[in-house]
Amino acid sequence: MGLDHWITVRIIQGLWLTVSAYWLIRAFNNKITVYRQSLPTQLSYVLPLLFAFMIISHGSWRNIPLLFVSPGQRIIGVVLCAGGIAFAIWARTILGKNWSGIATVKKDHALICRGPYAVVRHPIYTGLLLAYTGTALALWPTTGGLTMLVAFIMAAWIKSMQEEKLMQRQFPEAYPAYRQRVRGGIIPRYWVSISKQQGSSRQR
Repeated sequence: MGLDHWITVRIIQGLWLTVSAYWLIRAFNNKITVYRQSLPTQLSYVLPLLFAFMIISHGSWRNIPLLFVSPGQRIIGVVLCAGGIAFAIWARTILGKNWSGIATVKKDHALICRGPYAVVRHPIYTGLLLAYTGTALALWPTTGGLTMLVAFIMAAWIKSMQEEKLMQRQFPEAYPAYRQRVRGGIIPRYWVSISKQQGSSRQR
């Protein structure tokens, strides 16, 4: 382990500490919750993470390398991690008092469509998944790191689907229009509208 690895570890640790501290600070003074999802529903996206953590806690297979970590790869990983965390913090800031750690409906709940929410419907998950991908690429490109990445993706997808149903029920007219306008849930899907525009232009 060289100096570049030590520096990479400290930078990525600092990035994750930053987002954790920001989340903790902003966790207070949110709007009053008027609906909260049940515990079994919450477990549906928590269990994949717990299961992944349990299976990589045992056995040496989790340390099987998938990539050779080069200095360039560490730089790419740090950039992805920093970009993802910045995107998640931006989304959390725009969401403001509507935020909750679980799928809820707040008093005077507002449908946020600006900022990162004009790019993807669940930008916090987008940012955190990008940040973890960068972390795994720079520090943990192993079978264990890949397992946790898959678990994160599954948990984010399940939770985002639950939030979609909740928002559709809360905003029966506005949310379908928002979904039509912003097609990407976690991954931006600009190419969908671009390809449609190209197809319509060829038909003229």
